[in-house]
Amino acid sequence: MEGEFKADRRNFLASAVTVAGSALAAGLGQSEAFCEEAAGQVHPAAGSSLSFDHLYDSSVLATTLKGEAADRLALRRLVDAWAHCADRRLAEQQANLFVPDGAIVNYEGDPRTHKPHSTIKGRAAIQSALAVLNSFTVTLHMNGQSDALIQGDRAIGENYCIVHQFTEANGQRKCQTLGIRYYDQFLRQESRWLFVERKVVIDWSDSRLSLP
Repeated sequence: MEGEFKADRRNFLASAVTVAGSALAAGLGQSEAFCEEAAGQVHPAAGSSLSFDHLYDSSVLATTLKGEAADRLALRRLVDAWAHCADRRLAEQQANLFVPDGAIVNYEGDPRTHKPHSTIKGRAAIQSALAVLNSFTVTLHMNGQSDALIQGDRAIGENYCIVHQFTEANGQRKCQTLGIRYYDQFLRQESRWLFVERKVVIDWSDSRLSLP
């Protein structure tokens, strides 16, 4: 039995190597064809210098991707821009991620079973409300899994986020960690995706002392 098992394993490995070799050869052929095709194309950013100012651009024109791929990348950049602006205290830029009459609706618990405890509407009100972030010494928004459904110039999405918020008082540092989901409505205007509404759903929170 042991000899048969070893022979079967050797046959399996030999077959696997043959299949992998064929796949590798096909992949290399495709890669060479792709490189030859790409060589004849000019990248829009070719010759320009890289700049951190160009990060988090939610325009579909800020990528060489097209169609749904460009939309999905732009939507993800928009979501990540929210986190970046929050942690850097860029309240005006964060508010400008919304359409002019956009809204933030805050929930403590699932919207199917809980009513919102506050609604903030319009860029000016959103910018003012974001001042609450200044009460923390530092914050860190970590975006997780997300998905979106796109229909023309409109889209919806759910985005997960873990937020760490630190405060200091009486020589002690405390950390509050929040488990958040965002239910988002998006609108594409002049090639750029913006938030129409963000439902901020706090699923759970945890507070504890933190050692620097």
